[in-house]
Amino acid sequence: MKPAPDNVGDTSTTYSNQVIAALMWMMVGVLMFAGVMLTVRLLLIDLPTTQTTFLRYAIGALILVPFAGRLSLGFLKSNHRSLFLIRACLHGAAVFLWFFAVLHAALADVNAMLNLVPVYVVIGAAVMFGEILTAPRMITILVSFSGALLIVRPGFADINIGMLAIFAAGPAFASSELIAKKLKANYDDKMIIITLSMLIALLLIIPALLVWEPMTLSHWLGVCLIGLLATLAHVAIMRSFRGPMWASQSGKFIQLLFVAAFGFILFDEVPAITTWAGAFLVMSSISYIAFVEARKHKS
Repeated sequence: MKPAPDNVGDTSTTYSNQVIAALMWMMVGVLMFAGVMLTVRLLLIDLPTTQTTFLRYAIGALILVPFAGRLSLGFLKSNHRSLFLIRACLHGAAVFLWFFAVLHAALADVNAMLNLVPVYVVIGAAVMFGEILTAPRMITILVSFSGALLIVRPGFADINIGMLAIFAAGPAFASSELIAKKLKANYDDKMIIITLSMLIALLLIIPALLVWEPMTLSHWLGVCLIGLLATLAHVAIMRSFRGPMWASQSGKFIQLLFVAAFGFILFDEVPAITTWAGAFLVMSSISYIAFVEARKHKS
């Protein structure tokens, strides 16, 4: 039998590695999603949102089928079909609202409002999975959320329909992530991801056909690109869920920097001083919680 101190040390190191991995995978995922936002604004601004959402998931399903193999039909034999279906409805609605918001509001404002999602998720994880909301974790949530509010504050004087759409999308995204975390206990990541894409595509095919617009080469390039980027983002985010939920959600705040940079460089959306102050708070809070958790589990 190994000495107790070594076991404790191994456990601490394992937990620290899980935290770091959750943060890093989530950062990869949100970078991909920032690319999706950019592509929608650049190439798909004149397509109906329903058509764009349908094609994103139809293409995502086609990309995943060769890798998922027999898992593609695993949903039919699942004992949790209702959970898969509920998640598809919630996530499909959330993505529709997200695409709509990207086309009708500043990118930094849209992304800042999405930072309400980790707050919903972490609180929901405490209720559903018993994850403890320690003082440092609560501080991270509150400081990061304050940073998001600083970034969106300049837009509060004139809240448009895009901002209302992304506000409504937040609870739906959070519910989808919590269901995904629950499904991970029984199903492979590939099955969870491809089932989501297939179900949303099936749910949207008729609504999309009703508003279908002819597509140019740039449109097809755009939908293929968002299908690829969003699928890779989902793979990365599902990997991040292998660690603590609070850690994966903290990593999501870094997307603020990516989106603010894209908006400034490509669309002349000049970030206010509050945007940079908010980004600083976000980065500081992520660094703080990573340092605190690493020290705690090494001691």
